[in-house]
Amino acid sequence: MKNRKLMLFLIFLAVCLVVLIAGRLAWGAEGGKTLTLDKAIGIAREANPLILASEARVNQARGKLIQARSEQLPQASASLGYQKLNERPDAYALALDGLTPIGIVPLGYEETWQAAVSLSQVIYSGGSLSARTEAERLLVSARESERERTVQSVENGVRKAFYGLQRSLSKGEVAREALDLSKEHLRQAEAFFRAGVVAQNEVLRVQVAVSSAKLNLIRAESAVQVAWKQLERVAGKTLEGEFVVPSGDSEAETFTVPEDPLSRALVQRPEIRGLEAARKAALMTLKAVRGQVLPQVGLAARALVADEDFFPAERDEWSLSVFARFRLFDSGKVHGQAVEAQGAAEELLHRIEDLKRQVALDVSTSGVGLDGAVQRVKVASDAVSQAEEDYRMALKRYQAQVGTNIDVLDARLALTDARNAKADAVAEARTAYGDLLFAMGEPAAGENKEATR
Repeated sequence: MKNRKLMLFLIFLAVCLVVLIAGRLAWGAEGGKTLTLDKAIGIAREANPLILASEARVNQARGKLIQARSEQLPQASASLGYQKLNERPDAYALALDGLTPIGIVPLGYEETWQAAVSLSQVIYSGGSLSARTEAERLLVSARESERERTVQSVENGVRKAFYGLQRSLSKGEVAREALDLSKEHLRQAEAFFRAGVVAQNEVLRVQVAVSSAKLNLIRAESAVQVAWKQLERVAGKTLEGEFVVPSGDSEAETFTVPEDPLSRALVQRPEIRGLEAARKAALMTLKAVRGQVLPQVGLAARALVADEDFFPAERDEWSLSVFARFRLFDSGKVHGQAVEAQGAAEELLHRIEDLKRQVALDVSTSGVGLDGAVQRVKVASDAVSQAEEDYRMALKRYQAQVGTNIDVLDARLALTDARNAKADAVAEARTAYGDLLFAMGEPAAGENKEATR
């Protein structure tokens, strides 16, 4: 008897342990697979091809900056060569009269090994090299601004796709709820028909409504799959099946908006900073071009050893020279380069002014869109409450046989439309807020939705 009780106790303990471990594993797997907006944005930052391409453009600009800096620093090179002649080069030695040969003087070797080291350094370039270096540094800043805006654009795309997926999921839930309500209504109508309370045509109408609800659910599920693909397109990685996205909240939230979003946008938009850096780079290029008309002074040194053996060490020579190069006439080449650089700077200045106007339009449009979306959420929320009450009353009246079947069908259709409209309004409000952040040049992560809008 005691052994039996002990055995039952051990079995009970083992079952509890298995249930506990399975529950913890299931909880951990589900929690790890939940995809939030911040997680989706983080994935896109690492995998989106546009972000990776913009980073590559920044690296290209940095490479050009390194090249420009190197031109101001010493340049050293070494060489090792071998030469084979058909015969040793030599010349006749002549007597004092210049006519009588008295011997043969070797001028080199039949086989010659040479080793040389050379060094060069620019001493003065008229400011062209330093100006070019500064221009390349400014272009790096411009490319970094382009990368920053590309990241913001991808983040905004992820936000839109994520909210679009949540909207599709919410509409899927609405479709399933509508199908459940239709089936419940069908059971009620069939019960009334079997009791002889209603005619068969009422059952047929409800059956048609059930079929329509099934079709709507199929469409909603297809829309969810498409929304997943759109999110994966922006994120740059396969997500469906690996992550789970919760459906959109049905309750409306408010959004924090600065008092003067336009001023904030003019300060934060990376494109403005990028164009300004590019304009300054064009002015530096103009300065570098003008510096070419000034003297170019440099230092060159060379040491060489040569003989018949490897490694050569017998005959050596060296040279040290300082040179100055003057540009006398180039048929207008430098002048043309200066005109080109000046034109580029003027073009960028006008583009900056146009961009500021575009930023003002973006901020204004997105602000108006957010206000309208918030209002639509409020109206849609009221409509859902009213539609739910209307459907409840229509169903109760039908169950009491003081209302018609058509009243129930119409009320349920209105309820489904109201819920879908609310899901659309909530997603549109969140997307509109994201568009406003994007117009202001704000990052997508860390959005603050504590009331003010």
